[in-house]
Formats: sequence, C-alpha cells, structure tokens
Amino acid sequence: MLKAIFSKTLISVVVMALLTGVPAALASDSARQHKHNLVSRETSKTKTDSGFIHTLNKTDDKGATAMRRTEVSNNKADRSRTRTVSGSTFEGKTYSGQSVSRKTDTGYTSQEHLSNSDGKVVDRSVNATIDKEANTVTKEISVTEQGEETKTRTRVHPLKRAK
Repeated sequence: MLKAIFSKTLISVVVMALLTGVPAALASDSARQHKHNLVSRETSKTKTDSGFIHTLNKTDDKGATAMRRTEVSNNKADRSRTRTVSGSTFEGKTYSGQSVSRKTDTGYTSQEHLSNSDGKVVDRSVNATIDKEANTVTKEISVTEQGEETKTRTRVHPLKRAK
C-alpha cells in the first residue's frame, strides 16, 4: 500500500521539471544526452532519525553545475511523509518545493507547494481513495498556478499491489 500511496513522487518530479523550464518529459533521450556532457556526478544519501537526505551534484564539460537536495521525513504518529526539494539547473535557475503526504483510513492526501527562480508558483493537492474490492485508486487532483484558476481532474487507476 505504501508504494501506491507515494507513487505520486514521479508526478512531483515532472512538475518540478516543468517549473524549471526544462521539458524533460517531452525531450527525446538523444536531446537530453547532448545538451550537457557530464564530466562529474556525485550523489550522497544520509539516513536521519526520521528519514533521509539525498544530494546530487553534476558538472558538465563547460564547468556548469547543477544540484538537487531532497530531504524526506516520516512521522509515524500522524502517518505522514514530508518531502522538501531544492536545487539549481545548469542554466543557473533555482527551484524548491515541499510536499506533505498523509495516510487516511481510505487512502491518502497530498499537498505540494512548488516554486522556481522566475517566480512561478504551483500548488497541487491530491485526495486518493483506495477501493480494494474494485482493485482501484481514485485520485482527485487539483492544480493551481499562481494567478490562474484551479484545474481539477479525477483519475481512476488499477491498484498496484506489492509482490
């Protein structure tokens, strides 16, 4: 059930990529590989009392650097996970965001607040209901960009069960 609850992490990464102005989800593999020729990639993951901190630093052949720092904290008492991300792109743009996901009796909820150096801000919330008998997860997703109206959609997915 944890995999289903926190599977929205991929969506967070895509939203962050869109915020940084990098259409990573749409770029072909060859386009992404040729934009920056990496000469260095360093990662570290440090365990904390309630989660972990993951850092990633990259340097390309022109000396440009990019970094990302992710801190995850789990709170068993209130059944929540807080994920804080910050970083910078090779082009010098910055981004940051925080999401809080919480288990509920029927699924989970998640709230995210994301921003970039251009001042773009996106708030996103998910209310997911897990129906074990129907083997589905129904997600009501609301996204609000700064100065825009909230867009809401509902998605129903098959429930992925851990093997």
